Amino acid sequence: MSQSFQQAEAKMGGIYAIFKNHVKSAPDKTAVIFKHTSLSYQELDHKVCRLASYFTKIGLKAGHRIALFAPNGIEYPVVLMTAAKMGLAVVPLPMSLKGAALEVALKKTPVAAVLAWPTISKVLLEKDLIEQDKLISFEKSVAGEVIWQQVFNEQDNETLDVAETTVDENAPFILTMTSGSTGAPKPIVLSQHCKVQRAIEATKNYYGLVESDKILVATPLYHSLAQRGVLMPLMLGATTVIMAKFVLQSWLDAIETHKISFLFAVSAQLESFLAYEGPNFDLSSLRCLVSSSAVLNAESKKALLSRLNCAFHECYGASEVGVVTDFCVSAEPDKNGSVGRALPFVDLKICNDERQQVSVGEVGEIACKTLTGFSGYHKMPDATAAAYDSEGFFYTGDLGYLDAQGYLYYVGRKKEVISSGGINIFPQDIEAVIKRHPDIVECVAFGVAEPQLGEVIRVAYEQRGDALLDKALRLMCLQELTDYQQPRQFVRLDEMPRNQMGKVLRNDVKLQNQ
Repeated sequence: MSQSFQQAEAKMGGIYAIFKNHVKSAPDKTAVIFKHTSLSYQELDHKVCRLASYFTKIGLKAGHRIALFAPNGIEYPVVLMTAAKMGLAVVPLPMSLKGAALEVALKKTPVAAVLAWPTISKVLLEKDLIEQDKLISFEKSVAGEVIWQQVFNEQDNETLDVAETTVDENAPFILTMTSGSTGAPKPIVLSQHCKVQRAIEATKNYYGLVESDKILVATPLYHSLAQRGVLMPLMLGATTVIMAKFVLQSWLDAIETHKISFLFAVSAQLESFLAYEGPNFDLSSLRCLVSSSAVLNAESKKALLSRLNCAFHECYGASEVGVVTDFCVSAEPDKNGSVGRALPFVDLKICNDERQQVSVGEVGEIACKTLTGFSGYHKMPDATAAAYDSEGFFYTGDLGYLDAQGYLYYVGRKKEVISSGGINIFPQDIEAVIKRHPDIVECVAFGVAEPQLGEVIRVAYEQRGDALLDKALRLMCLQELTDYQQPRQFVRLDEMPRNQMGKVLRNDVKLQNQ
């Protein structure tokens, strides 16, 4: 971490202290842009102080948790920075959460206050999941509770002078939900110190970002990647541009209009960019683009190199540990199949089921030791302990292998391995072949139970056009895959189930097509 960031964090504790330095040194500089609204560093800080005043009046203190159900917008940086100032922990949740899943999420991580869209507020009040005086609704009130706009209306709310306090940068700051193959939520606890390390060591220092950069955020802000895209610029003294949601042409327009210089993109966004045939946009301001979320296939990477005139990276990581490896595709196109080498502060190893390190080139579970690790799973000490070995390496649940130069190659999720006739088969090997067909949009290979072999391979796919593809796909597989990798069945889907990041929900595909 650079000396100035270390000093700010050590002096007062955490993210707000770093942000406040930029408020003092460049109060009129644009901090956040959303649609037609922009806030300077001073204006953003004013909103943060107003919200901190209101939180104090309703009894919130350091260590309390608040839930946030909000679409992408100005609200996120205001709430996150207020929580950083007061030492609160934020539980960001998707507005699409419904029914039992909504109740389970809030019961897993009980909160002292909630900020929510009216549709969510109504459910929370009806189910007695939050008290009315501890609820702030956006846009409109559903049962007399305070609305967001009132908090910032100086006629409605007297501002309390909330004294600057030293916060514990190692205390919980963000509790983000992840889910395994069963869909059971596992709250990941991230501290302010962790978020500073991820923003500075894993982003600013690694990619060489500076105060003049403009960073675009176009993924849901309840996800940790987008949160970094908002918090990192505010710690750097740069500008963050937030999109309501990803729409390809609007995304390209935002890059041109705001002269975006750096962005994280998820692989689904880049795949849609490759298929784009609309008007041209000037992307020359882009200095660096980093692909994340899911591994791009080799053909897509080659195609992107011909479309982009900037440093093009692909990174691999997990919510629990942040970015683990990075690969500059534009600098080393000969290593196209890799997801890169470990970042400077990361130790990496590949292990078998007994957690013993395997040889170079041998597939095993990816394990890492890093400065950017999480604080643990909330109230799940056994699950947290089980994720680590005695040397402090976190086991990701992902499979891969290292080559002799230390480049990592991602193979797939450990739980997705197909076992047929006693042989372990990696779905990604099959999918890589099928995706070469020009009419295939996406595909998922998975195992289905079979008495003699244990499992046989079924492939679900989404395609362009109406042509019958099964015969062509079988021929491709026969030509390029070994006998035990041959799919037994093909299922055409009108559309793959995806999350809001555009990532295919593999487990949903499997459950719906057994």
